[in-house]
Amino acid sequence: MEFSILSEMKKALKYFILLPLMGFLLAGCQKDVTLNVPNPPPEIVLEGHIEPNQSPYLYVSHNFAFFGSTTIHTILSQDVVHGAKVAVTDGITTDTLREIIPSIGYYQAFHIIGVVGRTYKLTVVAEGQTLTASTTMLQPVPLDSVWFQVQPGFDTLGYMWATFHDPPQPGNNYRWLAERLGKDTTFVPPRESVFNDAIINGQKFTFYYERGIFPGSNANDDTDAERHYFKKGEKVVVKFCTIDNLAYNFYNEYYFQQGNNDNPFGSPAPVQGNITGGLGIWCAYASVLDTVICK
Repeated sequence: MEFSILSEMKKALKYFILLPLMGFLLAGCQKDVTLNVPNPPPEIVLEGHIEPNQSPYLYVSHNFAFFGSTTIHTILSQDVVHGAKVAVTDGITTDTLREIIPSIGYYQAFHIIGVVGRTYKLTVVAEGQTLTASTTMLQPVPLDSVWFQVQPGFDTLGYMWATFHDPPQPGNNYRWLAERLGKDTTFVPPRESVFNDAIINGQKFTFYYERGIFPGSNANDDTDAERHYFKKGEKVVVKFCTIDNLAYNFYNEYYFQQGNNDNPFGSPAPVQGNITGGLGIWCAYASVLDTVICK
């Protein structure tokens, strides 16, 4: 028995010596690897929309490297595209969009307006390149009802709920945005603001959305416990949009890639839009509006 114990002690001592030594040798084999990720080729990026009874608008900018760095000065001085020639036609009227806010590359038309059922073709000529896109304004699908509901565990904070009937024809796609009057300066989409009727086709559907946050916002209710919640007393305009398949795929992929930013195993991939000759999206929002007072 004593011999056996001594033998086991010797074995243990041997492993006690060998294991740290192996760890030291393995650590010595480690090597820092620096990946040279190539910068993407320079391209022009478009993001524009047209809605019923409203004139179209468009943002025109440059792309930049996923792992690159940028500042507000860089965005305003280099990323924005100035002097682009932008035109939209619906086959009846052709209108030229003017650059009315140069600091952010914002272009807007003043004569053509959105009409349900029409197709809108976009042409942009900038920096020696021609970009084109086309989108059709579909028949809008209204919400049956929309209301504010306090979340369990809260006294004043909650989400916006809605019910609607999806049409019997398959292939419908939707996007949700909301604006708090007196607080937000525009309609803000929440995270993953698009969905389709793949599993709800032709059915009555009840759903809810949290409050979206404008990128870079430092407002108190965007950084504290009220983040992503609507609040009692607020007056909210909900914009519910019917969109085509290309726009749905673009925004759906956009949110997927946005979620990958926090995933160490995720990999960036291009978000496919409908712009020929560049990047981005040109989308007709078949939108309906509802106003809710949060009670």
